[in-house]
Amino acid sequence: MIYRYDGTFAGFLSAAARAREPGARPEAITDREPEQQGLFTAVVEVPTDRDRAEELYALIRRTLSPGALQTLRHAFHAGDPGREILIFRYLMLGLATGRDFDAMLAHPEVIPVWKLARAVGREAHRYKGLVRFRHLEGDVWYAALEPDHRILPLIAPHFAARFADQRWIIHDPRRGEAVVFDPARREWAETPLEATGPLPLSAGEELFRNLWQRYFERLAIAERRNPKLQRQNLPLKHRRHLPEFGET
Repeated sequence: MIYRYDGTFAGFLSAAARAREPGARPEAITDREPEQQGLFTAVVEVPTDRDRAEELYALIRRTLSPGALQTLRHAFHAGDPGREILIFRYLMLGLATGRDFDAMLAHPEVIPVWKLARAVGREAHRYKGLVRFRHLEGDVWYAALEPDHRILPLIAPHFAARFADQRWIIHDPRRGEAVVFDPARREWAETPLEATGPLPLSAGEELFRNLWQRYFERLAIAERRNPKLQRQNLPLKHRRHLPEFGET
């Protein structure tokens, strides 16, 4: 069986609950159209069942340590295809072993999930220092980033705490996803968002952008210019949305 869900964490838990049923042997759990499947493999569409997802999540929280649960959540946000079946096997092992699970870091079903979680955590931490907001008409602050992993929900609490009095949007245009913060409610939410043209910048945004670029240029010491080292410290893929390098 290949279980297909809607891409949400609740949807994944619904599929995982279905895959835990007696006799179920999932070949894959995915939110995409399977590229290849065996002659006798069936694709099962699993609708999101929030009651069942919450029941499984409550069991996970009772059984796994906070660290193991965080590893699971971070790994779920990885951009790697095929991550779901790895997380499912990790989850089944954790539910079977309980608190002893924390000592099983060398287990073959733990290692790949731990590596995914570590990569996601590192990228989320890095982007906390790479987000650049632009002021739009209507007094909204907008930032775009295109990470390797789906880290928006992981970095949103950081910016909600730092900019609690501002309306802001952090957008992943490659995936068509965003997190939007409402200062009146002090809450952020995930939402689909597609870019459909130039952004309506506020009157002062272009001025401040030019001033920032001039500062960045003046700060640099020409004799110590080292493009190779600069690329190592800040790869080209991160620069598209950084005003100090100029946007493409």
